Amino acid sequence: MQSTKYWGDLMKLREIVLKNFRGYYRETRIPMDDLTALIGKNDVGKSTILEALDIFFNQIKIDIGDRNVLHIDEETVIGCIFDDLPASIVLENVTTSLEREYLLNDNGRLEIWKKYPANGKQTIWIRAKHPSNESFDDLLLKKNAELKAKIRSAGLEEQVNLTINSEMRCALWASLGTSITFETKLINADQVDEKKLWPKIEPFLPAYRLFKADRPSTDEDQEAQDPMQHAVKTAIEEQSEELTRIAEEVQRKVSEVASNTIEKLREFDSDLAAMLTPTFKKAPMWEKAFSFSLTGDNAIPLNKRGSGIRRLVLFSFFRATTESSLFEQKNILYAVEEPETSQHPDAQKMIVNTFREMTEKNGCQVIITTHVPGLAGQLPLKSLRYITNSEGYPEVAYGDHDEEMLKRIADTLGVFPDFAPALAPHHGVKLIICVEGPNDIAFISAISKIAHQADNRIVDLNVTQDIVIIPLGGSVLKDWVNHNYLQKLGTPEFHIYDSDNTNAHASECDRINRRGDGSSARMTQKREMENYIHSQVVQELFNIQIEIDDTMDVSTEISNIIRAANPEGFSPQTVKKKLNKIGAAKMTLELLQSRDPQGEVLGWLRQISEIVQ
Repeated sequence: MQSTKYWGDLMKLREIVLKNFRGYYRETRIPMDDLTALIGKNDVGKSTILEALDIFFNQIKIDIGDRNVLHIDEETVIGCIFDDLPASIVLENVTTSLEREYLLNDNGRLEIWKKYPANGKQTIWIRAKHPSNESFDDLLLKKNAELKAKIRSAGLEEQVNLTINSEMRCALWASLGTSITFETKLINADQVDEKKLWPKIEPFLPAYRLFKADRPSTDEDQEAQDPMQHAVKTAIEEQSEELTRIAEEVQRKVSEVASNTIEKLREFDSDLAAMLTPTFKKAPMWEKAFSFSLTGDNAIPLNKRGSGIRRLVLFSFFRATTESSLFEQKNILYAVEEPETSQHPDAQKMIVNTFREMTEKNGCQVIITTHVPGLAGQLPLKSLRYITNSEGYPEVAYGDHDEEMLKRIADTLGVFPDFAPALAPHHGVKLIICVEGPNDIAFISAISKIAHQADNRIVDLNVTQDIVIIPLGGSVLKDWVNHNYLQKLGTPEFHIYDSDNTNAHASECDRINRRGDGSSARMTQKREMENYIHSQVVQELFNIQIEIDDTMDVSTEISNIIRAANPEGFSPQTVKKKLNKIGAAKMTLELLQSRDPQGEVLGWLRQISEIVQ
């Protein structure tokens, strides 16, 4: 039996299209990332986006209230655009591909529109850059006999297999050569060939799970109050083919008994028997056949616990799914309204980290909504989608380099800097050193002490009152706010960022160096700070032999060596912390010069010292 699932080809949602759906009357396109955060005040249209996706993915019917109130009689469109597409699909029992059939849009992505007319059934369309030459623009709709006739008319019958429609279509399109033309058009996925295209594509779509903020607490709640029900749902989906086979076999056997019953009845009353037909009223509801819950010793069901407790369990469930074989073969798109609900501020950073971990480890996608500054401040800049209400219509802004949008988010939500005004020049601070994180602070502080002992003209960063070191290398909203706050102080800044072998901070360094306010920025010539630590120190710390070069991921390599001998050994994060906080302090000037013969690190420290003298 051929599987209806296509594991290994896990499509990602990259854009949403809404038209005439509630407040989104005009066609609105919203880009999606692996982690996407919908930011804005209450009632601006954040939840609307999540509920539109629920309709799209989970076959929910729309009602009159889902249409824009001023355009009730017009059709509604909910579209989704995907990448990471399957290399092949089976169409007409033959392997082909979306690209080969010209079913991709201008960007090489799969763009699916679901249309909901005011009167009538839902229709499904693929918006694609498709051949537009007359009589060649509808080949997907033609049956085998029609394609054969066109092939023979074009004199191509000796070149293709006349039993394979996809081969004939491709041959016909290829015959146009350079004269082939294209236009973006909507192709009805319900009408392509007699076997239809949509059932061949639908199994590749990610599963969508929506967790609403205002969900009621009832014993029957199986969607968000107890996440185990989602595990049940996903397991059932994975076994859908086998369950369908079981259902068909049960139906066959029951129908056989029912038919025999009617035949026996015919001997008593033929008229009554003629009126009866064996019929299954509805398909089995497998999800209701399995009941699984998390219950405490006090026997209180999870859905009866406080909202904060339910949310903590939910986030733990998310983390567990990233390690579960149940979910590893299926892309899942989680949508969570207001994850900060009933959570202590200290937990908000952990929540964001959980979502980032999910997208990094398991290929999941996560969409959240929030209007809370504490959570918003921890979100990556590229994840932010800012929704405002402009003259009664939602507008969506995005872009991690959109300074005006980021300022509006910070001002609207009240995301303030972490630093106190004590950093201002009138408090005596002459220089602010900006590095990526606490580990970098530990490294540069330790090396400055060693350098100062050899040359007292170099400032010891551990004791000076003239310099403040700040971790500022992140890419979350709070970092952006902090950075902009520093610029207002008028104090020179000295930025040191890791190259990471990618030059990711190159443009940022260029902007700082062009400011003309005495600030400067540079990236490390080696990968990161750990690459300046001598292998002799590594051996002393971890009792391992390793030759450190300029480009290796030192922490990961050391962790791998340790864990090869002991699976419970140090993680890369722990190794990184030990190298910078303990290892850097064990360095000597001679060891530093051995690893840094060009004197890059000492050069930073001399320049810093000259600024404050």
